[in-house]
Amino acid sequence: MKTLRRATRPRWIVAAIALLVLSGLAALAALPSPAAADPPGPHVDGGGTTDTCATCHRTHTGQNDNLIESVPQSTLCFTCHDGTGSMYNVAAEYSDPSIPANDTATSSFYSHTSADPSTHTSARVDEFAGVLNRHAECSDCHSPHSLTSVNAAPTASGWLASGALTGTAGVAATVPLTWKDPLAYEYELCLKCHSSYTQLLSYAKQSQKKTDKAAEFDPANESYHPLRAPGKNTTAAMDNSLAGGSLWQYTSGSTIRCLNCHANGGLAAGAPTSDGKLAPHASRNRGLLLANYRDRDLKPALEAYGGADFELCYLCHSSAPFATETQEPRSDTNFRLHGFHLTGMSATGSGSLDIDTPGAGQGNAICAECHFQLHSTRFAPYAGNQAYSRGVNFSPNVQPRPGLADPQWSGPTSRTCALVCHGKDHNEDPY
Repeated sequence: MKTLRRATRPRWIVAAIALLVLSGLAALAALPSPAAADPPGPHVDGGGTTDTCATCHRTHTGQNDNLIESVPQSTLCFTCHDGTGSMYNVAAEYSDPSIPANDTATSSFYSHTSADPSTHTSARVDEFAGVLNRHAECSDCHSPHSLTSVNAAPTASGWLASGALTGTAGVAATVPLTWKDPLAYEYELCLKCHSSYTQLLSYAKQSQKKTDKAAEFDPANESYHPLRAPGKNTTAAMDNSLAGGSLWQYTSGSTIRCLNCHANGGLAAGAPTSDGKLAPHASRNRGLLLANYRDRDLKPALEAYGGADFELCYLCHSSAPFATETQEPRSDTNFRLHGFHLTGMSATGSGSLDIDTPGAGQGNAICAECHFQLHSTRFAPYAGNQAYSRGVNFSPNVQPRPGLADPQWSGPTSRTCALVCHGKDHNEDPY
């Protein structure tokens, strides 16, 4: 009877296998490690052999055309974006009790309402052209299969979209406005709902009107905030003003993001970077503003200046010229009477406190009385103000002098005003 013996490999084969194993381990060690801030997530293409798709989609029980597990869509997204599966706790922004409810009657909006029922399809499908179809489901702004961690980046034509918007469609600011898939600039996403490409909500009061943002930010305008191109006020005083911003530091040659003004109001305290992950999901400030801005209610006769009323402006601009009654020229403003208007007019006038009422105004002024349309002067309520520079356009409570059609400002060279404001008649008053 033969004895069975275990087959043995020659020593040279054993040594070769060991060498291959060691080489493989060394190669694995040399591979770059994934960044700690960007762990693998479900928003990636895992190929046909993965069950990642089932995180969001259900073949037999999906509840809409995209086989999404649950509706509204935000219910699904918040299963991760509630601070458990994602570092971005978006659900908390919508459940924050300090954020008021939207009031459509007064054009007072504090959130993009992600939970409202709609006929939404996807961010790649044009659902807005020429119709009143306002909705903001998560994938109206985000394409969940193509998200990246890339930050927004500035250019002379506006800020390129961050990775959070990769693969999302928008509206190009061409003439005429056109659907753009995919978008390139961050502001192109906003133009889907906030331009004449769609049907805008209608309001009678000037302070409540919804205007065409594509036209407002047209670089051909005489005055605009620098969203699509650097601004036209390139004076040293403007640069000095911008150098004193409390949060953002820009120059007169910079462009800015919509999100530098419109983002979660709780973010400002964390001093986010200008290219950071800002988002206009919800804010305690009307208009989804990053900081407070008083623009409808005028000051009662004896109310003192309060910097918190204009906190939004001071994110970019130095607050120093506005907090003093001095009327002396300054290096950080082109208008030496800014401080006087905001601090030195207590108990001046006797009108109402509604900025939309002609003749209103009892005391210290607010920024919005001389810079009524903040985005630009394109749709200023007085037609004669629509081509003014330096963001100057007067609110409805400011009245023309007798015989004039509009309150008038002569411009940055002649420097006179002809108008009636807070009961005072400015008869070509120089400054």
